Amino acid sequence: MNPHACNDQDCFRLLQQGDSVAFHYLIRVYFPVLGRYACRVAPISNAEAEDVVEEVFLKLWERREQFVDFGEVKGFLYVSVRNGCLNVLRSRQREETRAATFMHLYGNDSRGSNEAEIIYSELLAEIRRSVDALPAKMREIFILSHYKKMSNEAIAARLNLSHQTVRNQKSKALALLRQWLKQKSPLLLVVLSIWLPH
Repeated sequence: MNPHACNDQDCFRLLQQGDSVAFHYLIRVYFPVLGRYACRVAPISNAEAEDVVEEVFLKLWERREQFVDFGEVKGFLYVSVRNGCLNVLRSRQREETRAATFMHLYGNDSRGSNEAEIIYSELLAEIRRSVDALPAKMREIFILSHYKKMSNEAIAARLNLSHQTVRNQKSKALALLRQWLKQKSPLLLVVLSIWLPH
């Protein structure tokens, strides 16, 4: 079926069958609407809103067999976008708190706050380079967990892995990062401990 000739009820039926036409229809009709909604419910940028909506559509596709009607699909979209926006705000707040913690520790009188901010940013960049050097699957799990803030259960479902595998890979990734960062600079370990959620 042509997605342009599709309606909500056709979409729901095709969604249940795993037909990608339904996915294309949802994106065409609801992506702009949800992007606008995201910017209305939270003070986030257009780029952040698009990221949230993309993530929600992926979750919808993964859970497509769980819905009983199209109303439930739409409810899922709006609630998930709202929650995703709140997560963006919480992540931003955590990052501001981490940066403030670093400034408190290292932005003293002998070093201007601008210089401390640059140092903090460079240390974060070094941590990201170290993350990029992790083995592929371990890196993917670490990024989904610590950058995308996904739960172990969500990561396991997305990557078709067991929860235990996800936990093991996260633990190994963290051990490797700590080992590498300690060799480069003890200050990197401080930033890592500030950056990682408690």
